[in-house]
Amino acid sequence: MTAFAAEIVRASAGDAQDLSVLSAELFPLGCPADTAAADLAAYIDRELTPERFRSLLEDDCNAILVARISSKLAGYAMIARAAAPQPSLANCELRKFYIAPAYHGTGIAHALMEQVLGLAADTPDTGLWLSVFSGNTRAIAFYRRWGFRVTGIHDFLVGSDPQRDFLMERESPAGP
Repeated sequence: MTAFAAEIVRASAGDAQDLSVLSAELFPLGCPADTAAADLAAYIDRELTPERFRSLLEDDCNAILVARISSKLAGYAMIARAAAPQPSLANCELRKFYIAPAYHGTGIAHALMEQVLGLAADTPDTGLWLSVFSGNTRAIAFYRRWGFRVTGIHDFLVGSDPQRDFLMERESPAGP
């Protein structure tokens, strides 16, 4: 694939609509293929709305980074100060990390993760954790390349469908 130079910046309230649209397109791709449309819609309607993103952006515990190519949103990441759902020293969560499929393999995910780790390293937290659908092998392999390791499992509720996620953790957010 062609490499793209992405502009990666902190999101603002003006990005809420674009974040909502991209999230609604990409969230189902990280779920099991047999997830009911009603469950996906319920989650998207509750968690991925422009209003929800504006609220997240107003909360100092969250930071959203957007990656744009020629002013088009190509992906984004969100980190939040949040404890893991199991015993852990990590208190910073990589809550969302999405790259549009058209930009897979172009280096944008790499550039965005470098920015995420830099931002996480600026916090007083000692580690970074995330939750990823246990069947999303592409995402799991990506996170492993960045030093995350599986530390547990938990159920992530999509609508009324509990989905099995891996909890992954990286001990130090600093460095690649």
